[in-house]
Amino acid sequence: MFRHLWRMTTGQRAALTVAMLLMTASAGFGIAQPIAMKAVIDALSGGRLVIALIIGLVVLLLLQALVGAWGSFLLERTGERFLLRLRTTLFDHLLRLTIPAFGRFRVGDLLSRASTDVILVREAVTRAVVEITANVIMTVAAFTIMFLIDPVLMCVVLGVLVLGAVVITVTASRIGRVSLRLQSAVGTMTADLERVLGAIRTVRISRAEHRETRHLQALAQEAYLAGVQSARLTSAVGPIIETIVNGAFVLVLFVGALRISRHELALGSLVAILLYANQLVLPIAQLVEGITTVYKVKGAAERTREILCLPIEESATSPSARPAAPAAGQPEPAVLDVRGLHFGYTATTPVLRDLTFTVPQHSLVALVGASGAGKSTTFALINRFYQPWQGTIRLGGEAPADLDLPSWRERVSWVEQDCPILHGTLRDNLRYAAPDADENALWHAVDLVRLREKIESLPAGLDSPVGERGACLSSGERQRLAIARALLTRPHLLLLDEPTAHLDPITEAALTGTLDDLRGECSLLVIAHRISTIRSADQIMVLDNGTIRATGTYGELIDADPEFTRLANAAHHAHGARASVGDPV
Repeated sequence: MFRHLWRMTTGQRAALTVAMLLMTASAGFGIAQPIAMKAVIDALSGGRLVIALIIGLVVLLLLQALVGAWGSFLLERTGERFLLRLRTTLFDHLLRLTIPAFGRFRVGDLLSRASTDVILVREAVTRAVVEITANVIMTVAAFTIMFLIDPVLMCVVLGVLVLGAVVITVTASRIGRVSLRLQSAVGTMTADLERVLGAIRTVRISRAEHRETRHLQALAQEAYLAGVQSARLTSAVGPIIETIVNGAFVLVLFVGALRISRHELALGSLVAILLYANQLVLPIAQLVEGITTVYKVKGAAERTREILCLPIEESATSPSARPAAPAAGQPEPAVLDVRGLHFGYTATTPVLRDLTFTVPQHSLVALVGASGAGKSTTFALINRFYQPWQGTIRLGGEAPADLDLPSWRERVSWVEQDCPILHGTLRDNLRYAAPDADENALWHAVDLVRLREKIESLPAGLDSPVGERGACLSSGERQRLAIARALLTRPHLLLLDEPTAHLDPITEAALTGTLDDLRGECSLLVIAHRISTIRSADQIMVLDNGTIRATGTYGELIDADPEFTRLANAAHHAHGARASVGDPV
């Protein structure tokens, strides 16, 4: 389980080793102190001078403090570096996950794993592991010296500690199971809170505040119960350690006093053994804390490992030779050529069946069909979010093997139907896909979607904030902003999913004219139902049950294909109904 995380300590292992050596050295200076104290007592008993011994004891105390502080700082710094690397690795991995991989987890749960769980993992991989190692060394050394001083008393201490270790091991195992339940509960709670906040307007209009509050409270209660159980088990560890150490101390004192009375043990030796028994309190406590942390982190490490094991998109392939330019007189290859495409989200339910079509250079092609016909799935495959079961997709004559993903997506731009707007300013959103776009390019894109008047009316202009998910904009403004953002990339192929869905008739007419003009710069593939967009298309493809059933212009299809006629009439009536809302009676 920790193998994946251990690999991430590459570059930090030397620092971890140095920190462990420093902490071990600090422990060594601590181990030497009871021996020095024994020497002082023996010297006093023999009437010898003890000044040099006392100075040596003070030096040991100072060295232990200084070396321990240095090792602790180095360990903490290394831990922060490890945490930085783990976070950046997770962020990079999350942003490159395949689209199907995102369907396996809720967004809030992924946020919990990438923010909360990694902190626990950091504790296990750095502090817990190093402290366990250093304290094991110190404990073994202390028992070795106690054995050399008096094997009988060493066995007394060891017997008590072994009994306590069994109890602590059982407790730590239960802590691990409870901690996994706690982390899962927190992840679920975070995911549901993200769901509610992301749809806060729907929650309000549905009068669901109290219902959602009760649901979140129930999740918080579940996390609370798991946390209380974890706290109950964790809080028991301290008293167990105290009982063990105090029991060992009392037994050593009793047995030691008995052996002194029989002249089998010197007073200095008893003092040294007692000091070692007392000195073992901290390392044993840290050792138990480290073991408990490892068990607590077991769930967090597994949750982190799950993310790192998810498949990611291939950011680059080995491009084959680019196709030669067409010979003089030969037509340019279609900007998009789809042949024999088969695909489904589950193995038993195909969505696309032998889908074949082309989008010529500098053309506007409309894709229409009933809901569930496969229009959005077609766009997802063009964007290479999924791999088709069978068939090929060529972009400008080049197959996916000819272009890596960044190069492919540099040539394709997509405006989604819900038009996601990112937190920030209008300028931030416009430049999101084209960070090097200059001021003239920004305003040109704004003019194309008729947003100049709106933006110039704002006090901060392009630097005006859009709010969370574009809350400061109307739905039509969000859609136009998303289209302008896509246009700034100057793609070879522009995919538009219902580009006029949220526009008023005047803006719709202006944008439709803009789309017609854009044919001189790129090709457009549009999912559309409104008559205005369909009428202006060079070619209309009717998608039915995952395959193209008819192709032609509006005039050719309106009388020739019953399905298209039905869709066109339905769109016409729906659009007319929307346009009539608010008309004077």
